[in-house]
Amino acid sequence: MPLAFILTVTAIKDGIEDYRRAVLDEEVNNSAATKLDGGWRNVNQRTDPRNWFEKLLGLNPPGKVTKGVRRLREQEAGQAKIVLQRPDDSLSSIDRTLSNQSMDYVGNKLEDIQSIDSHSYPPPSEASTSQAKPIDFDLKQYQSSVRSVGSSGVVQWNKRAPGVARWERTLWKKLEVGDIVLLRDNDQVPADIVVLSTSDPDGMCYLETKNLDGETNLKPRKALRATSSIASEEDAERSSFYLDSEPPHQNLYTYHGILCYNDPATNEFRQDTVTINELLLRGCSLRNTAWVIGLVVFTGQDTKIMLNGGETPSKRSKIEKETNFNVVVNFILLAVMCTVAAIFSGLEDAKSGTSATFFEPDTDPTSSTVINAIITFVYVLLSPVDRGC
Repeated sequence: MPLAFILTVTAIKDGIEDYRRAVLDEEVNNSAATKLDGGWRNVNQRTDPRNWFEKLLGLNPPGKVTKGVRRLREQEAGQAKIVLQRPDDSLSSIDRTLSNQSMDYVGNKLEDIQSIDSHSYPPPSEASTSQAKPIDFDLKQYQSSVRSVGSSGVVQWNKRAPGVARWERTLWKKLEVGDIVLLRDNDQVPADIVVLSTSDPDGMCYLETKNLDGETNLKPRKALRATSSIASEEDAERSSFYLDSEPPHQNLYTYHGILCYNDPATNEFRQDTVTINELLLRGCSLRNTAWVIGLVVFTGQDTKIMLNGGETPSKRSKIEKETNFNVVVNFILLAVMCTVAAIFSGLEDAKSGTSATFFEPDTDPTSSTVINAIITFVYVLLSPVDRGC
């Protein structure tokens, strides 16, 4: 009874701790994240990732919005639309319109675009409309500048974007390798992510890693040179590249990968090295950066923070370990003694014509010597426990 009581109390305590840990894990896994969705599909994942049982019963069809994601989107339904903007973006809205239309090498011709020489930028107020002067705009020079922009990096400015991709809110546990995610200032990083572009013109962002190494100073990270021009959903649709990554490992300070793409201008195959300086680790927080667009490379148990977690270390004291060892040894010795006593008791009980026939008649529990030996074993085993109580 004392042993059963101790085991029951310990089981209840461990159960409560496991429940609290599960609640915290569920809270983290259900945290909100933003990823590129819509008509864009992650080619790294299967079209139908369900197992045969789910396919047989028709459960979780591909593309279905789960209850948790639907609840999150309903809660954030009144928030403003996500708009990304750099402080001194090299291409203004008029520039992007021209790059989508007039600079389309296979689409509209330059002659079909209405001239903008009569417009001024920025737009003047109503009071000063009569005094506004048109700017001097050289369309051929602008065309060459846009061609030079289109010849660098993974974004093909001459490619017409379908316009179906959009930023959508989802949960951390729904992120997969190959997803393109959007992080805002003070957001926690939901997975190990390679930085594609940032709100900073130089492609810099800053990371707080105190959850990993305990350091409070911010770590600078930078975007890849080839992908630093991605600043919208349309830019992501115009991009074409793949990342050759190393397998997951525990080292927090090293990472090696290669970004491969074709130069839009020369159609030459190019490679850019990806290091730890372009990697955001799960568990860190983004600081002093308006937004970051990144590519998910490791999720779940493959992230560095999870690989460094390991098993929970034992916190038992030295005297507790020695006491447990002594208890186990005492129990083994007691079991051996009871076994020997039961064997000899059975052998003596099997003998006939002894003094027990005259002085101890009808004292055996049963007529079977084997069963009597087992009863003796149990009685001798429990006798020290009774005396201890």
